[in-house]
Amino acid sequence: YQRRVHGELYPWHCLTSETTRMTGESSASAEEKRFGPNSYHYWHDHGKERASQGDVAPPPKPELVAVQKIERTKPTKNITKYCFSDGKRAAKIYVDWPGIAERPDSVVCTFDIHTFDLRIEEEAVIHRLCVPNLKENIVPESSTYTLKADQIVVSLAKKEEGKWYDLKKTTL
Repeated sequence: YQRRVHGELYPWHCLTSETTRMTGESSASAEEKRFGPNSYHYWHDHGKERASQGDVAPPPKPELVAVQKIERTKPTKNITKYCFSDGKRAAKIYVDWPGIAERPDSVVCTFDIHTFDLRIEEEAVIHRLCVPNLKENIVPESSTYTLKADQIVVSLAKKEEGKWYDLKKTTL
């Protein structure tokens, strides 16, 4: 947008300082003279003056509603290297992890009827082996995990005896 002042065109964003310098009056008062009380500047430039006179309501004051503490979580890395062995009553998963027996508090394993979730928490990252769809159902109460010197052994108690050719359920 441009506006003509004393025969010259000026960009709209320059009008306030240019108009004041060239004509001696502000662009707001020039706008008011030209467009009257329905102009943009009449309503937006006089708001503070009108509020002090009590003509309009004062602008609302900001008010703190709530403070929310955001916990930063550690990044998660998937464990992709593990071994699986199938037994008659239990399936076992072996995860090699150097020195894990010295840090038993850093390992958590949860079991559900068709899933298990192994988590190893370190200083900067959480390592995770989660299988959401096991080949068959398990008995969560009988499933366990054991920490050896450099290895974690997860034992999944099968609900029904049978062979598992794979740990995860595959869909065709």
